[in-house]
Amino acid sequence: MTDKSFDIFRSEYTRELTRISEQKMELPELKYFLDTQYLWACCKADHKPQTVVLGTGIPEELVIAAGAVPYWLTGGSLGSISWSDELVPRDTDPVSRSVLGYIHQPDGADFSGSLFIIPLVSDSMRKIAYLLSQQGRRLCLVDIPPQREKKSSERFFERQMLQMTRAVSTHTGARTTKRSLISAVRQVTRARTTLREFLNISSDRTDIISPAARMLVQDSYYRTSDLEGWTYSLRALTAQTAGLARRYARMQNRPCVAVMGSPIVFPNYKIPFLIEEAGMDLTDTVDSSVLKQHLRHSSKALRGTRDRIIRNIASEWYSADGSSAFVSSDTLYRYVSWLVQSKNIEGVVYHVLKGQIEPDFELERFEELFSQLGIPLFRLETDYQYQDIEQLRIRLEAFCEMLVQKRYKEVRKAK
Repeated sequence: MTDKSFDIFRSEYTRELTRISEQKMELPELKYFLDTQYLWACCKADHKPQTVVLGTGIPEELVIAAGAVPYWLTGGSLGSISWSDELVPRDTDPVSRSVLGYIHQPDGADFSGSLFIIPLVSDSMRKIAYLLSQQGRRLCLVDIPPQREKKSSERFFERQMLQMTRAVSTHTGARTTKRSLISAVRQVTRARTTLREFLNISSDRTDIISPAARMLVQDSYYRTSDLEGWTYSLRALTAQTAGLARRYARMQNRPCVAVMGSPIVFPNYKIPFLIEEAGMDLTDTVDSSVLKQHLRHSSKALRGTRDRIIRNIASEWYSADGSSAFVSSDTLYRYVSWLVQSKNIEGVVYHVLKGQIEPDFELERFEELFSQLGIPLFRLETDYQYQDIEQLRIRLEAFCEMLVQKRYKEVRKAK
């Protein structure tokens, strides 16, 4: 039974990786990122992660400065859900079930000595934290104040980050210093800047690199154990993409759409594949982690004592955080407003995973925004199962046809 479950889990990754690699792309450097995803998922029998982060809602530069390589668990796998069936109710959101399943994977990575950093961004994360504490796991809980406008909230979060950094440093046995903080910030900033450059160059060049491949590269940030090597390889991929963009004229006749809402995590890429098959180009994805790519700590933030720098990093992170922990995600709203007005986005697919109610709380605000801008929005609710593919395909094809008709009417009106 264990071998069969792992075969299902592994085949899920290899199937999607093969599907992406078989797309016609003249990008040899893409292989590095395909390999990164495969090695993370399928070659971990003897791996013992030191510091595990659930989700993406903490400043990883502080973890790195404290001597750890963050091992991210972000969900994404239908196969891993089966290993959490006895731990949580069936209607629990698929991300939480997938994360728990991976932790309890038979013959998988050994988490017995791991420190789990858990940002409490939702009720599901609180439940996961409770389950892991009952199992005797070593936890570092990060409580994110939900009302950002209060100055006391920012101070509270700064104290949380000081405590987290100390906890990681104690666990690793490495001393967090001013030098290690500045070095970690520079390392992470280089990676984020390179990722942003790649996404900017490739966002409207689906003729050169497919949306699924772009998303895989973006997701691989959370799969690598060598951030410097990852950054170097991404620079090479960015250069290849830019070179092809100069050689080939952009041919665009499909409606451009953005996806936002619940994060789409590899290997569950049925949504980007369906959008492409329905006749649309997925040019941008917006989720709770997207603002991280734009965060660059000011030079002023890196001055002062070690604890002062930690507080400064925490303060700038908290101001930019777009996670579901907040009662109202104004930073994400402002980013989306800028994005749809600065790019040629003709429609928005609002992706909601069953069991995740947080995106739906924000939906009304975005519906009003897109209505004012004349951009159609399509709410799509699904989970990690594949039984609904044909139903979703029909609905997405109808959405595409509506965008085509809207474009046609606008062209006729302009004449």
